[in-house]
Amino acid sequence: MEEAYNKTFDTDSEIHPGAEIRPECDIEKTKGKRKSPLLAALLSLIIPGLGQVYAGDLLRGFALIAGLVISLCLIALIIGFLTFPAIWIFAVIDAYKMVKKQNDKIDSCP
Repeated sequence: MEEAYNKTFDTDSEIHPGAEIRPECDIEKTKGKRKSPLLAALLSLIIPGLGQVYAGDLLRGFALIAGLVISLCLIALIIGFLTFPAIWIFAVIDAYKMVKKQNDKIDSCP
């Protein structure tokens, strides 16, 4: 019975060797995996949504890229002149705050 349990629930091979499980923080902390908020903001300044992808939130990053493309199409209707820069600025600020929050969460763990 114990042998079947170990085979079924053996998760040691799925966890990165450099990772530490922090149940009290409810995150998996990998040593040396802090990310730079400035790099995230710079990436989003170049291509909005790229900073979110760098931070690990693919869905949000691709949604911002799609929103930017839609906004670019709306320039023909004049409203795109407002939405295009708004999405761009939001992407830069959001990427910076997202990475900063992730780093703070990692630092707060004992």
